[in-house]
Amino acid sequence: MATTKLQTGEQYLIQTVDKRIALTTHRLIQQRHPLSLHSNKAVRLEDIAAWEVKPTGSQLYLGLGMLTALLVYFNDSFFLLSGFFIALYFMTRSQKVHVITAQGHSMVLPLDVEEKHINSLIEMVRQAQQNRLDKLGQQKPVYSKAKPATVEAEPNTMVAA
Repeated sequence: MATTKLQTGEQYLIQTVDKRIALTTHRLIQQRHPLSLHSNKAVRLEDIAAWEVKPTGSQLYLGLGMLTALLVYFNDSFFLLSGFFIALYFMTRSQKVHVITAQGHSMVLPLDVEEKHINSLIEMVRQAQQNRLDKLGQQKPVYSKAKPATVEAEPNTMVAA
């Protein structure tokens, strides 16, 4: 695996065994395969606003299940094949951690771990984030899903009684 160049004063805190995810004193880094077209992703600890643990599955299985369900119109035997693909979709679902930044961007961590281990990872990153924010003297960023709309002042109107 290719290693990410660290910034000045930055140190590794923890890394996964396969070195795909690294937590440093400044960033959470997701490292890609060296032959991948996408580069490494990194989120600064002070920009992390929220975490979401979502179950995700292969959309291919769900699509094949729906396609074969439509083919039941021609032959009833496609009903079993449709049920097979839909069951395969639900059996292959796993929990993924989505890191959401204050700007609304999301980074999906490629982890297949149990929920108790996910909670310990989140707690470890929160501690590193708190140490980083204390060092910078900042408050924790607040995530808002909708961008705040600017409201223009309306002219005063008189209401007739």
